[in-house]
Amino acid sequence: MYGVLNVYLLNRFVGRFSHESVGDIYAFQYDPEYLANPAEGALSHSLPLQSDVFESEAAYGYFANLLPPAYIRKKLEKCVHISAGNVFGFLRALGGDCAGAVALYREGVRPNPPEKEILRPLEESEAVRILKSLRIRPLYADGETGYRYSGAGAQDKLIARVAEGKVILPLYGTPSTHIVKPATGDFQNSVENECFCQKLAARLGLNSSECEILVLEGDRYFVSKRYDRAMSDGRVARLHQEDFCQMLSIDPEQKYEEQGGPSAAMCMETLRDVKASPQDQIAFIDALVYNFLVGNADAHGKNYSVLYHGGRASFSPLYDVVSTAVYPQLSRAMAMSIGGVSRIDDIQRECFSRMAEEFQMSPKLVLSRLDEMARRIMPVAQNLADELSLTFPSPVYQAIIDVIAAHASQVASGRN
Repeated sequence: MYGVLNVYLLNRFVGRFSHESVGDIYAFQYDPEYLANPAEGALSHSLPLQSDVFESEAAYGYFANLLPPAYIRKKLEKCVHISAGNVFGFLRALGGDCAGAVALYREGVRPNPPEKEILRPLEESEAVRILKSLRIRPLYADGETGYRYSGAGAQDKLIARVAEGKVILPLYGTPSTHIVKPATGDFQNSVENECFCQKLAARLGLNSSECEILVLEGDRYFVSKRYDRAMSDGRVARLHQEDFCQMLSIDPEQKYEEQGGPSAAMCMETLRDVKASPQDQIAFIDALVYNFLVGNADAHGKNYSVLYHGGRASFSPLYDVVSTAVYPQLSRAMAMSIGGVSRIDDIQRECFSRMAEEFQMSPKLVLSRLDEMARRIMPVAQNLADELSLTFPSPVYQAIIDVIAAHASQVASGRN
């Protein structure tokens, strides 16, 4: 059997993604008309503009990363009647609105024009029902006609719009603007944890996705505004982006460095390959420092991305930042090692010096970023905790502050 999906970038047809079940062969080929006038640029750093066909590794590596991981797809098998390993089938079912500006449609079907938005506001009780169903129906897959939205990542999430405290379902390819996450049952205070970490990054001057806590029927939900959306002529517009696993054609199931996923050095090299500015390279260093300080050991190759603006690449705002160190049941191994050291408790100041050398940068520069953030973070974190506690009290704020204090001490200048 052979299947084809038309691939759209910023609502423009760019090529065809295909799958041949005999041999499990994936392929992507740019459309000749798009190659003649590729105004939006390449679909991916891993899929440069060319007339030749990209076969399995490159094609699979890019498109599989648009989907949730295999164990989430396993939960969806009975909902959508697609086996977890059938990447093509899941993209056909969910690929109407993906990360960035990519959408996939069957032959003969086109995305709606930007001016034709179809939205369905939810009553609070219905929104809660849908959000509570995500544990057994991730991404609300096949939950409603016209709702085809894919999101990577392991957490339960609803891809939607949020306005004035109401959750709104965008239908038939209408761009979403927010990601709504319920509390993760196995990890207490996950909503407050992620909100604190995202807001703390912004308070420190890092480019971080906007977020808030939404209360529905007494329960708290984490809401993150999508950084890959913008307003244009009064309408929501998609922005093209891709994560580092996509850029490097790495299977999403191998997103951790120890499994063959991107290392920090590979990410920095890729930023240079796409001609990201020196400021963007510094932003990546700051992100690595910040994730270490707050104890986010899960910052893997899919949790760092690049945005494209008119052909120019920039490092994306931070997203999916959670202090995993406050949960003793989670791994202490960093998703990306620092200077060759993975265990977060073993990372010392010299690790950042070695990382700088891997980046072919001055250790003095990297250590200055480390020292500056470590110096500023504690009072800012305490002020934020005090502020959030007024409306959303949680013991997790102090737990994260304790982690920050310990990690700042590990890498302090002059520490023996």
